[in-house]
Amino acid sequence: MDVPSVFESPEDSLAKIRDDVERAEARATVLPKLQDQIAQARARVVSRQRDIAVEVDSSGVLTVLDITDAALSRGGRAVSREVLDLIAAATLDVRKETLAISKELLGEDDPIVKLTEAQLDTDLEEHGGRKGGLK
Repeated sequence: MDVPSVFESPEDSLAKIRDDVERAEARATVLPKLQDQIAQARARVVSRQRDIAVEVDSSGVLTVLDITDAALSRGGRAVSREVLDLIAAATLDVRKETLAISKELLGEDDPIVKLTEAQLDTDLEEHGGRKGGLK
């Protein structure tokens, strides 16, 4: 919400307040749909060898972990590292999906969308983008 400036006219201040109220009302009508779509969001990533697959939900919780017997021939430590890399990649993918959902429903200029996008961009820069796996 914008704070009216002491240098603005009363009409300008009232117009900003009306805009803030309209944005809040619009967000309130969209919020249930946004929550529902984000709750349903999932991301699945498969290893390059196609012998390990993971899926995470929108909160980053692992919902599927498939490891073939062939994958185990690479050794437990190698498979463990790969599983963690795949989970990290799937988590970034689902975050990108939830951002896209938020942009679609709230609009790109919404403060929540801008904050979410900035946080995701920072995380992508810190982690060098997406690691391993196939979408």
